[in-house]
Amino acid sequence: MLASLGGICAKLLFVQGVNASLYEAHAISQDLEDVTLPAERGSILDRNGNELAISVPLTTVCADPYQVANPRQEAQVLTRLVGVPEATLQAELSAPQGFVYLARTIPDAAAARVEKLITDGALAGVYTIQEPKRVDPAGQLAAPILGVVGANGQGLSGLEYKYNELLQGKPGKRVEVVDPAGGQIPGGLKDYQAPVPGDDLVLSIDEPLQYNAEEALARAIVAAQAKSGMALVMDRHTGDLLAVAELTMPNAKEPSTQHEPPALPVWFLPPNVGAGAKKANVASAQPVEAPTASAFTTVYEPGSVQKLITMSAALSDQVIVPSDVFSIPGSYDVAGSTFSDAWAHPTLHWTVSDILAHSSDIGTIEIAQRLGMSKLVDYIHTFGVGEKTDVGFPGESSGLVPGPNQWSGTSIATVPIGQGLAITAVQMLAAYNTIANGGVYVPPRLVDGYIGPNGLEHVFPSAPTHRVVSNQVAQEMTAMLEGVVKVGTGQAANLSPYTVAGKTGTALVPSSTGGYINNYFVSSFAGFVPAEDPAITVMVVVEGTLQYGAEASAPVFAMIARDALQEMGIPPHKPAPPVPGVPPATPYGAEGEAAGPVLPGLQGAPQVQVAGSSQAKTQTKTQTKTMATVQPGTTTAKAGH
Repeated sequence: MLASLGGICAKLLFVQGVNASLYEAHAISQDLEDVTLPAERGSILDRNGNELAISVPLTTVCADPYQVANPRQEAQVLTRLVGVPEATLQAELSAPQGFVYLARTIPDAAAARVEKLITDGALAGVYTIQEPKRVDPAGQLAAPILGVVGANGQGLSGLEYKYNELLQGKPGKRVEVVDPAGGQIPGGLKDYQAPVPGDDLVLSIDEPLQYNAEEALARAIVAAQAKSGMALVMDRHTGDLLAVAELTMPNAKEPSTQHEPPALPVWFLPPNVGAGAKKANVASAQPVEAPTASAFTTVYEPGSVQKLITMSAALSDQVIVPSDVFSIPGSYDVAGSTFSDAWAHPTLHWTVSDILAHSSDIGTIEIAQRLGMSKLVDYIHTFGVGEKTDVGFPGESSGLVPGPNQWSGTSIATVPIGQGLAITAVQMLAAYNTIANGGVYVPPRLVDGYIGPNGLEHVFPSAPTHRVVSNQVAQEMTAMLEGVVKVGTGQAANLSPYTVAGKTGTALVPSSTGGYINNYFVSSFAGFVPAEDPAITVMVVVEGTLQYGAEASAPVFAMIARDALQEMGIPPHKPAPPVPGVPPATPYGAEGEAAGPVLPGLQGAPQVQVAGSSQAKTQTKTQTKTMATVQPGTTTAKAGH
């Protein structure tokens, strides 16, 4: 007995002394529960504080399978409430583990019914917790740039991904004493650390302008029977992107677009729909939000909007002046390849103003040959093409500009007119904004800053600007771009009484088998307004269409610019005096880009209230009931216009 007592005492000494910390840890693990408290994810706001993305608490259904008595029966009850297949629920409820998710962030009505069943004892081992779910108060507006948040609260794409660390905050912790069944013991709280909410991200986007841009773009895609489109609005002074609209038609190759609701339903009749069709059955498919932010991540050949860079470079390098007259033949040979304009014409004698206004490829090639390929590529990079922007959007492309080892004999003909290189829409927008800003490149800006939990706003510093061309060259280019809209290919972008400076573009789409697809275009228009003192720069791109930029994109520019000017309260300006040395462009009227009228559905504009004036400038709005397909010119364009 003494020996046994001595052994017990020795064991107690060993337990209480030598290994005390080990047994204490085991006791704590059984008595204490460490609960992670998720932080509330910060919101994403537009420049005016409107919520574009927020997190709301919803109910998640969980279970402890060790406490589930009848997995099959409980699965049968739950499947009708949470919408999860019965077999999946039964497998989860039978799992050999102490915690499983059954259904995450279910609607409040379903959650109330589940909680009643739990209270009534019909679902042993099942319980609910609160989890945040990301929702967009503005619907799908700007969805490609906002991105997606996963079920675990992590940003998976777009700005949600790029700024995930800033948005997600810091989780808290609660440590409390629990009974053997896991129930809370009153007064058993040992430690509590409150979660720190995430910061609110403030974008440069203006919600009303974003809506207007998406609405106009949706109309353009339907009217042009196009594959997709982009529309961007930039503040000329700051580089703030006020709108970035990106829509696409549902595509079998993009499963994510198949079941998406329309971004902004278009209710006018598309081409080839009879006059007797009902509005409710206007189109079987309508534009939806694009799956990715194509304005930053997708490249395309720009076509004749590229001529802004070519002309600006030649003026800056003083190899031409606007009044120079060029002889423009009907066709032109470069390195054994024949180039022609989009319309047949005899030999013309045109100034630089005429060449730009009527988008002559041959005239542009002749100007580029004076400049040289090396200098042209240098200016392309200086304008920001071929370089990622300071936005730093996830997956952003730098574009494709051929280097010296990739030049061929025809590069001096293709690159100046916008083929043989690939750009992003935001790069070309910034290039036009450079001319609008007097020759100074202002980096695009998508995020202005963030607001901390204390309510203080932190503004991100602006990226440095740099001069690309002189103010004189910018003035000369502006005057010539005004001619494009007054008498040239961009007349559908006219926004009287405002003065518009801009350029059309129509690039052939490369074929997967080599060469280009005949009469299948990327149509665009880029410009700024008011031309005398620009407030905004706008870029519209309509992809995969049979229509020229003059027909599909220029009128959409006018719609978007009109809405933006009214929203911002910008009045028309007094016309600027003629720029010395810049002859006005002369009307011609036979160029291919102006071959067809503005597409039905894009004709006219609603009543325009001139900002700062008591009088309304009214333009006729035509709600077209029947639409005929507008065919482009019969002459195939050899390059972009």
